[in-house]
Amino acid sequence: MSKAEIMEELPKLGPAERQEIFDRLCALQEIELSGVHQKWMDEALNSGPARPASAADWDGALQRGLSRRS
Repeated sequence: MSKAEIMEELPKLGPAERQEIFDRLCALQEIELSGVHQKWMDEALNSGPARPASAADWDGALQRGLSRRS
């Protein structure tokens, strides 16, 4: 079934059926995002010990942010 066909059928469904589909879509999204979140956690843990940001770190972040506005 194509996406267009699915979109066409959705209004024909009752509230309980739409809720079931919504819940399933949310679960699929959560599964997909959990892999991304795990990757971020692994990267953070492997980046070394935490340290306070220095003034130079903050200045660099500000400059990077400002350069994106241009």
